[in-house]
Amino acid sequence: MNDFVIMGECLIELAWDEKGNINQGFAGDVYSVAAYLKRANPSARARLLCAIGQDALSQALVSSLESETVETSLLLPHPQRHLGLYAINNDAKGERTFMYWRSESAARQTLSLLDAATLLQAPPAVFYFTGISLAILEPDSRLAFWQLVESLISAGTRIVFDSNYRARLWAHKDEAKGQYERAFTSAHMILPGVDDFEALYDLQSGEAVAEFLSQFDVETLVIKNGPGEILYGQPQALERFPVTPVAQVIDTTAAGDSFAGTLLAQLSKGDALVDAIARAAFIAGRVIGHKGAILPANLYPAD
Repeated sequence: MNDFVIMGECLIELAWDEKGNINQGFAGDVYSVAAYLKRANPSARARLLCAIGQDALSQALVSSLESETVETSLLLPHPQRHLGLYAINNDAKGERTFMYWRSESAARQTLSLLDAATLLQAPPAVFYFTGISLAILEPDSRLAFWQLVESLISAGTRIVFDSNYRARLWAHKDEAKGQYERAFTSAHMILPGVDDFEALYDLQSGEAVAEFLSQFDVETLVIKNGPGEILYGQPQALERFPVTPVAQVIDTTAAGDSFAGTLLAQLSKGDALVDAIARAAFIAGRVIGHKGAILPANLYPAD
């Protein structure tokens, strides 16, 4: 479990600093997952699967990922489209508001550019995707996505799905539910967020989420609930992990993504699930105590 393909969308990020200046960077849930996975396990192979443009900003994204030692061989250049973009602002409690420009992003056509046969010649140990990964795909390419997932499963790849529900990316809830339930059926491990399931299914506790997901053949759940305790393990025999409160929350960007990337990295190093969760929760706590999605290398805590 030391070879990962992480599929989704990388975005150009515009963020205001304390002086009102706008800084440009790169972000997206899968960008952060890949970066934190490599921070936690530098020996892991992490490939990001995403369509990008053929412009200077897309090349800057490639360089940014390579600086985190994330492999870029599956960043697929689109002949006409470019990266999506979003602007982010944080309030006094660290909560975020967003403005997006992504309806014509290259990532929406990732499946039309992917040579699936080449990927399947050397399938990864783990294929990770999120609710955002599903939402941004052109609707007529989702069949190809599920065919890819089925082929990966047949080749022995383990599937990990992180809920990451964003209502504005879906035409309606029923569309999202249909895609999520295919993911629940396919995934070996699911990383649900209680807030996602409250918004989508009106489920308001980790226990309710676990009961709902018990109808699917899922091996492992790790149910996140913000600062609340984490439920983890098999759906019918979940255990509890208490989360240490963070004294001052500065910016919740990448809280769940840093958790997911670190969790997968620790598991790939052979950690027991509870130990992987402990390290992932610790890193996520550090991340939300600082501005921005990616901790500067000098602030990243050593093992």
